[in-house]
Amino acid sequence: MYHPMHDEVVELVNRALGLMDDYLRNRLDLARYAEMLKGLDADSLLEKYKDDFKGDVKLVYYLDALMILSSLQHELDFQVAEYGGNVATEDIKMLRELSHKFGGGHTANLVSH
Repeated sequence: MYHPMHDEVVELVNRALGLMDDYLRNRLDLARYAEMLKGLDADSLLEKYKDDFKGDVKLVYYLDALMILSSLQHELDFQVAEYGGNVATEDIKMLRELSHKFGGGHTANLVSH
């Protein structure tokens, strides 16, 4: 049985992966990508489930995914300046790897572009 946060995190990660894919395929310019990415609310889920994260080590993959998204939302300008426009490539890779670990090893139902 999945933790109650499972569906919320999977939905958020799916949306982020879709945005990253659209950005990398030049369907979104950097300004629109940043705007839409910042519209995803990873921070509220981090706050909502903070006690769960502290009490259950099995939730670490959800925490990692939310932390990646939160960091990206808050530091996108720096990351693009530092690493270039293809910064989303590594983020997609990390989020997909984490998603396969959601729920104790069960693959999350994530979109694949």
